[in-house]
Amino acid sequence: MTLSCCNDPRRQDVRAFRGRVGLDFVEVSADQLELHVYFLGKLPPEFGEDGPGLLRHLRIEGGTRIGGIGIVDVDPHPSDEPDVDDWLTVRLDRRGDHSRYRLRLLDIDGLDPMYASAEFSFKAGCPSDLDCAAVPACVEEPPSEPVLSYLAKDYASFRRLIQDRLALVSPDWDPEHVPDLGVTLIELLAYAGDYLSYYQDAVATEAYLDTARQRISVRRHARLVDYRLHEGCNARAWVAVETSQDLDIAVADIIFLSGIAADAPVPPLLGDEAMRTLASDPYHRYDSFLPLTGGDAGLIALRSARNRIAFYDWGRDDCCLPRGATTAVLRDAWAQSQGEARALELKAGDVLLLKEVLGPRSGLEADADPSHVRPVRLTRVEAIEDTLYPTGPDDPRPIPLLRVEWHSDDALPFALCLSALGPAPNCARLRDVSMALGNVVLADHGRRAGPLDLGTVPDAHGEAECECEGQPSELAQRPGRFHWHLPDAPLTHRTHAPAASRAASASLDQDPREALPALRLEDDEGAVWTPVFDLLGSGDEDRHVVVEIDNQGLAHLRFGDDDLGKRPEPGRRFAARYRLGNGSAGNVGAHGINRVHLRGEWSGLQLRVDNPLPARGGIDPEPLAQARLLAPGAFRKQRLRAITADDYARLAERDLRVQRAAGELVWTGSWYEADVALDPYGRVPADAELIGDVQTALHRVRRMGHDLHVETAVYVPIELGLEVCALPGYERGAIKAALLEHFGSGRRRDGQPGYFHPDRLSFGHSLRASALVAEAMAVTGVECARVIRLQRLFAAANRELEDGILRLGAHEIARLDNDPNYPEHGKLSIFVGGGR
Repeated sequence: MTLSCCNDPRRQDVRAFRGRVGLDFVEVSADQLELHVYFLGKLPPEFGEDGPGLLRHLRIEGGTRIGGIGIVDVDPHPSDEPDVDDWLTVRLDRRGDHSRYRLRLLDIDGLDPMYASAEFSFKAGCPSDLDCAAVPACVEEPPSEPVLSYLAKDYASFRRLIQDRLALVSPDWDPEHVPDLGVTLIELLAYAGDYLSYYQDAVATEAYLDTARQRISVRRHARLVDYRLHEGCNARAWVAVETSQDLDIAVADIIFLSGIAADAPVPPLLGDEAMRTLASDPYHRYDSFLPLTGGDAGLIALRSARNRIAFYDWGRDDCCLPRGATTAVLRDAWAQSQGEARALELKAGDVLLLKEVLGPRSGLEADADPSHVRPVRLTRVEAIEDTLYPTGPDDPRPIPLLRVEWHSDDALPFALCLSALGPAPNCARLRDVSMALGNVVLADHGRRAGPLDLGTVPDAHGEAECECEGQPSELAQRPGRFHWHLPDAPLTHRTHAPAASRAASASLDQDPREALPALRLEDDEGAVWTPVFDLLGSGDEDRHVVVEIDNQGLAHLRFGDDDLGKRPEPGRRFAARYRLGNGSAGNVGAHGINRVHLRGEWSGLQLRVDNPLPARGGIDPEPLAQARLLAPGAFRKQRLRAITADDYARLAERDLRVQRAAGELVWTGSWYEADVALDPYGRVPADAELIGDVQTALHRVRRMGHDLHVETAVYVPIELGLEVCALPGYERGAIKAALLEHFGSGRRRDGQPGYFHPDRLSFGHSLRASALVAEAMAVTGVECARVIRLQRLFAAANRELEDGILRLGAHEIARLDNDPNYPEHGKLSIFVGGGR
């Protein structure tokens, strides 16, 4: 009887049963002339003593080419250990062939019939490329498949295919009898086949970037090539608040409203009841802007003294803040009738809106230039006093003042008038033409929604497996299939709130590819799940969730799998809080945000809000056609490693403090060294902190085998001489002053950088005499100009005037500060003739 079994409990029973004998297996020696025969347990009594009589109990059968192999000698090897099997050494007269042989026991009492012989091969130890594992014999034969037409793709063709098949297997059945149950089943199967065929075609369509129609599919395809399909971002606006009393309001308790007409019968300040009435009124549609500062638990400090802050002109008339100004003096107030406490309480990091509130010619508010509004981020606040004048007729204390400085990127792009002479016939002196608005809040578009109960993660028990007889495996606890999405759209996407050190004029700008959904997921145990772009960098314990937007704008949630991101545990209940409002719809115009809602009911409080500047930064989701066009080549735009000298320079420029960088690979005699020179923004030279930071950043991306050296640029002091002729009627001194300003290393009065400003010249920018002459001719009143000296300071002339150019090396930057305190930093000589 031939059987193929996976388990053999009988083997162990024979080994444990006294008086039963059986063969276990046979090993062949390396020379193939000796067999090691192992028994199931102990040797039978017939093999108790060594002698020639043992040969009659063994016989070798089989062999295709070499048969009749004889046994020369048999040596028993009993063991004293009860759990160690006994064995025999059997010596043969010759080797066998490649066929299978069988060793059989003869005339043995208690011999088990299933283990009376053992099969072996003489060539088992020979080298072979085949797997020695036994092939399962109990393999079910596959059924014969019918001949089908795989061109059937729709309902009609599937119906005809099934009918043709039934005509072969059931020729007596009539498929034309419509009420027949078989006809109903045929039509159901044809419908199911049609649906599955469409589904297969849809899956094949979504499998490629060029043909995918679903936004989620395009997003995932683009991510494979490091391209991030963006979902747009919301708009931001600076909101100025005027309050009748000092307040500290929680961020979660205030909402700014836009889209309501200025003359609508809606009060500027809405309490809870008024807000419910407004929300239920179909004639008043509005958008919400929420404060973007300090998180929901933060506080917004509103002070009545900051409603409108006057500039201080030190008792002078017809004053203005020039274009490019980054400092001013504000008039403060004493907080109490006695003491030194101030009322404004401004500090570094606060934002002011500098605004022209009156027309400088007419003195009317309607004539104020609406473009003369500038947000500025304060970097330094100093409390000072004007001891020349008293605060008031009844207050002898000196006038309290604040000298403020703001971010250089917030420099005024226009001249801001502070005081002027009014129109006739009164010709009164106009004061406070421009003022600073101090209660300024950064707000972004989108209203709060939630908490939304998403439901409970379903439980799906895994099937138990039999580890052994009577020992099933444990049931694996894993969540069942679930698909959650948010019912409302569009979901707000935004970047993080701008840092307190960022310029106010740049705080409204966002990179939509860095924008994350404004979503907060929390389970019933208080764990928070954070939205991320994808799960490729998530660990198995990271509670991350990916939000994917479909073609209808609905947000779908995708969790991890305990490898890339943590998988939600079965039975957990989730709730979602999120924001609604995204894209260019939030780019409301100036003065569009004109209402405010405060939680609770307020009596006696007057609060007015306004956005003097339009909201901006709202960007609509990226079109799929654009993603298909840009995604395949996106990986070429991002440098991940520094290989060439230009790679080192471009990677160094990723530091926002670096204006330009230059790189060079220098052979040291044994290997290359990457020398990188830095040209920082706004200062000369690069400081040690910047050099160290860039060195650390480049070290992580440098090519293996390259040394790295980062240093500041080589600044070349220049000696420049100009000879200028002024037009008749122009003052020579005024012309020279204007030329010194144009060729200076700072900023001009109009806010533009001088010719030798550190941010204007960079590596290898050679100085051409023609460009210097053109710069001089741009000054009003100059008739002609020529360069009479152009060379490196403290160096002999090298034909610069003859060639019309002073050439600089790749790591060199021209420097001409014309500072008498540091003559080694460059010298400028200007000779003006003509004029008067």
